[in-house]
Amino acid sequence: MLADINYKTGPPSVRSENGKLVGFVFVDITTSDIDGYVRKASEHLAQRIQYPPGYYIEWAGQFQYLQAAKERLKVVVPFTLLIIFVLLYISTRSVVRTLIVLLTVPFSLVGAFWLLYLLGYNMSVAVWVGLIALAGVGAETGVVMLLYLDHAWDNFNADGRMNNMRDLHDAVMEGAVQRIRPKIMTVCAILFGLLPIMWSPTLQAGADVMKRIATPMIGGIITSAILELLIFPVIYIVWRKRELPDQTEEEAPLIPPALVVSRENRERVLRWIALIGVVIALFYAGNFLWKKLPTRKISGAPFATQTVNDLTVNFIHPQGQLRQGNNEILIEFRDRNGQLVDAGNVKFDLDMNMPGMQMHSGGTIERTNTPGRYRAKIKIDMSGDWNAKISFDSPHGKGQQSFSLTAK
Repeated sequence: MLADINYKTGPPSVRSENGKLVGFVFVDITTSDIDGYVRKASEHLAQRIQYPPGYYIEWAGQFQYLQAAKERLKVVVPFTLLIIFVLLYISTRSVVRTLIVLLTVPFSLVGAFWLLYLLGYNMSVAVWVGLIALAGVGAETGVVMLLYLDHAWDNFNADGRMNNMRDLHDAVMEGAVQRIRPKIMTVCAILFGLLPIMWSPTLQAGADVMKRIATPMIGGIITSAILELLIFPVIYIVWRKRELPDQTEEEAPLIPPALVVSRENRERVLRWIALIGVVIALFYAGNFLWKKLPTRKISGAPFATQTVNDLTVNFIHPQGQLRQGNNEILIEFRDRNGQLVDAGNVKFDLDMNMPGMQMHSGGTIERTNTPGRYRAKIKIDMSGDWNAKISFDSPHGKGQQSFSLTAK
């Protein structure tokens, strides 16, 4: 006998990296928090697996790119703040003015992190890019605020009216309150330029990244504007009062006379509030009617049929075939008698295996008004053969089936 021939399960190919044999395990995660997933997975693996001498595990792919981006951000973020500080100092020629303007950065971060929390976004490279851009935008609005306050101070000084605290309050009132329109216009121009990004469809290319860049900027610019209007004047008074010959504080009414709204202005404000209320009501009414309108009917012969447990699953596409790009298909669940059956929670995933990587494509599935029929929106990034998986979880039972599909 020359040799023993037998079959044994093993890797389809032998790979090496850095002069060592390596085996790849591909993981598709359902969350966008890659860093959190890797931390938890590493803890579980460390608790349950004892590696033999010479063996170790290393995470690659998107996690590796994320770690490399974090290392770059450790340099980029401080360098960006330094550039903003230098540019502000060149513009103001004052360290105190520069530091006052830089207070807009923590003001902005308050709204940025609140909006990120409300939308459920995790920290990512795109979010950090948005925060860096927010620092520059916040400094811009702070410069506008400081500019009007300094302008009012210079005018009062030129007229010889800057002698006591009352004069300083009047100057700040003129610079902060009576010039509120140009400051709000600056904020609105930035805000309304970013808001359309938040309404972009989820399946649109690049929408997820752009939303995570715009979210901290939108939340930050709102809180920055509010806190600048409320806190900047107070900080300015504390700073400037040291230059007054008389720093004695006088008793003042709770509401300054300049802030008391006349009857004509009150009526004008009420009309504007009513108009805004009507516009908001029309918007929500139109959105409600749009959702209630009948959606485009999907009909035709099934391009794929699968049997899962005792149910027949039909996949129907308006064009009779999956296409590269955005697809909207109808999924039907029928029993042995051909009657539609409610399948509960349905999930449909597509995967394409390529050398060294795996491409994943999932979709959103919505119930239709007819039990047993589901409308699925799927984006296919590449034509070719895909491995499909349909699964459902209903009160009647669970089931799943894997099969092949071709997209043109």
